[in-house]
Amino acid sequence: MAYEQTQAATSEPGEAADGYKIAADNWERYQYGLTRGHKQYTETAEMLEGFYMGGGYDANGNLKAGGHWNQADLDVLAEQGRPAYEVSQIKPGLDSAFGYQIANRMDISFRPRSGEATKDVAEARSKVAMQIADNNQAHWRETEVFADGMIEQRGYFDVRMCWDDSELGELEVTVLDPRDVMPDPDAKSYDPKHWSDVITLRYMTLDEVEGLYGLKARRKAEETAPAYRAEDFGPANADGSQRNRFGNVNNYDGWFMLGKVLHVQVIDRQKWIRTRMDVSISPEGDVRPLNGDETPEVMDGLLKQGAQITKRMVRRVRWQVSTCTTLLHDDWSPYDRFTVVPFFPFFRRGKTRGMVDGAVGAQKIFDKGLSQAIHIVNTTANSGWQGEENTLTNMTTEELEDKGASTGLILERRAGSAPWEKIRANEMPRGIDELIRIASQAVKDLTVPDAMRGIAVPGEAGITNQSRQHASQQILAVPLDNLARTRHLLAKWIDYGITKYYDTERVFRITKTDPMTGREEELRLPINQMQPDGSYLNDMTAGEYDVVIAEQPMQVTFDNSQYSQLIEMRKEGIRIPDTAVVKHSNVTDKAEIIQAMEGAAAPPDPLAEAKAELLKAQTVKTQAEAVNKSVEGMFSATQAAQQIAAMPEIAPMADQMLKSAGAVDADQPPLVAGTPDGLPVAVPPIAENTNPLTPTNPAVGMDAGIEGGA
Repeated sequence: MAYEQTQAATSEPGEAADGYKIAADNWERYQYGLTRGHKQYTETAEMLEGFYMGGGYDANGNLKAGGHWNQADLDVLAEQGRPAYEVSQIKPGLDSAFGYQIANRMDISFRPRSGEATKDVAEARSKVAMQIADNNQAHWRETEVFADGMIEQRGYFDVRMCWDDSELGELEVTVLDPRDVMPDPDAKSYDPKHWSDVITLRYMTLDEVEGLYGLKARRKAEETAPAYRAEDFGPANADGSQRNRFGNVNNYDGWFMLGKVLHVQVIDRQKWIRTRMDVSISPEGDVRPLNGDETPEVMDGLLKQGAQITKRMVRRVRWQVSTCTTLLHDDWSPYDRFTVVPFFPFFRRGKTRGMVDGAVGAQKIFDKGLSQAIHIVNTTANSGWQGEENTLTNMTTEELEDKGASTGLILERRAGSAPWEKIRANEMPRGIDELIRIASQAVKDLTVPDAMRGIAVPGEAGITNQSRQHASQQILAVPLDNLARTRHLLAKWIDYGITKYYDTERVFRITKTDPMTGREEELRLPINQMQPDGSYLNDMTAGEYDVVIAEQPMQVTFDNSQYSQLIEMRKEGIRIPDTAVVKHSNVTDKAEIIQAMEGAAAPPDPLAEAKAELLKAQTVKTQAEAVNKSVEGMFSATQAAQQIAAMPEIAPMADQMLKSAGAVDADQPPLVAGTPDGLPVAVPPIAENTNPLTPTNPAVGMDAGIEGGA
């Protein structure tokens, strides 16, 4: 942080001793950033955008400069009578990459980390964050930032509070033109908290200056406007490039028109300064700066959580806005961080690149090779004629020059004169077609390959093509990982904004889709609502939370995938409910269809009924077998009791045998008791069995039947 400053403890917000000095300091810092690389960056960004968008054609069908060709090259080719064509190989590749980002959306959620954070409040906080994202159309704005980064190396969000639509204030997320944002030229970190400052250039009307900074600031800006006439965005585009807009950019006088000042260039600068200020230190040791605008409820909540209020030296954001000569605003920022959130697709210690950068060379080779091939074909068809002077009788030499390439041309010459001959044109150089093919393939290798563009190999199986398409997405791994990093920075900003500014009672209306029926339900979500016991329901100011960023497919793409999987599972015999299949279809009235399906009686399924009857029969069979085994056991036990009653002396032996076999007594031991005292011993007659195949069991056992000779 080479440019970080230290503010004296006696300095208070708004104490600007010399407004002109601060404006001059801002202007000097702006010029420092220009010379340290921002001017070069804006020129490069303009060139890169030209290779993506192309130059286009004018009303006469002539190729315009600013795309793949600059004006000097077009002038040389026009002087030589050679054509210039641009056939973009870069744009389809980047559009495929944009399609991948468009098909996925950011899902913000929170989980409790410390303090009074709870799971229920974390869920409510997640819903508030998604409501903020929906209000700001975050998905479409993220697409803009992603495209800025992939094309022009850098993209930027801007996050701040806005009170235009709500008295309580709402978080507003906007997109900045990357050519208007000048990060600290001496920084080398992705995260803005490690930058010394950041400058955002704005081109504002005097009415806008008055609306934001007051009538006094407007008059100062108008009175101190430079005496020179300047083009758009400063004197002679001092920062290097034009800015995109709906109107043209041909030498528009941005400062004066009919003697009146129309616009002023504004330098919006946020910088870190170390100063002494109030802070809140939680029992866990977390330090939270207090800007002095906290409500009494917030301060009471901090004290109830055991926080200690003290003063210490901390880093704080100073916000200064000025023209080149006039100070418009100088005060402490209400936020504890910069409002700028960056996205860099390829980042290496301060060096930024996009996806267009590497493909520029191959695209140039392709355009020049194609233009040269077309030029050779044209010269072959109209290579010219040669013959003796004054020998043509049906046309002049000038007429032959105009009609010499016409089909069915007839030349009539004087008798006895040498015949006119067509000049042999140079043949197409060998390898020029191969050069065009190599350049085209190189562009695809440097952006995204055919597989990711949805171009299948002829004759290739569908599953193989899907595998190649999935593998080709690895080329986007680095940009998508950096996009995830930007999403995390943005989510942390939203988390900070919820804690600091969503500190009063609000009620959000949340639309929730039932996961089973697909019907939408509207829920009311109150936050910071005081309860009868003095506590607050869904207190957004209490506790600290971890940010969790998940990537979810867009609904159409996600539902198509889910629908296909459900159909495949049903083919495999898995009983998927009909309502689940309809829910993931793309029919427009699926909620009504599901509701009608739930209200109507389902038709009987013969297969399901047969399976139910089979299960019932198997249950009856199992019960019968269990009863049969129980009866057999009772019979065997009765026979054993009779033997022990006849011969009590065998009871200890039987007891030992049962223990050895692992029997466990469910009653009082021993397992086998002798004949109780006083019980007459009745000796039953030995059963006789004449059937050798079915001996009596276990009273007779091995001593009966064929083996025993009974």
